Amino acid sequence: MRGLWDNEKTLPPALLRSALAMVGAFLALCAAVMLLIAVASVAAGNYAAAAMQVAAGIALPLGIWLGLRMLADMLSILHRAHDRLAAIEQLAGGAPAEPQPAFTANGQTTTRAGDNGPAHPTED
Repeated sequence: MRGLWDNEKTLPPALLRSALAMVGAFLALCAAVMLLIAVASVAAGNYAAAAMQVAAGIALPLGIWLGLRMLADMLSILHRAHDRLAAIEQLAGGAPAEPQPAFTANGQTTTRAGDNGPAHPTED
């Protein structure tokens, strides 16, 4: 994976795992608080509200954590595959392919949009 400020510097996958673990800890704390609220609802006699709070206290943080875990796994696999393809290309001695023009306007071609977006043709 690439660094946030320096694209040439790689980030270790352990950093992504530790960030996911920290988010998981906060989500577990959120689930624990929701379950404590459910216990208070049972003590007050609100059984339907307590059932919904238990379901939400377990399902929502777990669903968020699983979604983030899948995204983190996909990100690490994508970066690993990109690094392997770059290494294979370097070993094969091939030059990187020229990027295709992204936009053509008034006979000008650009390979990518600038910070302000693509150059649109001027209206006459």
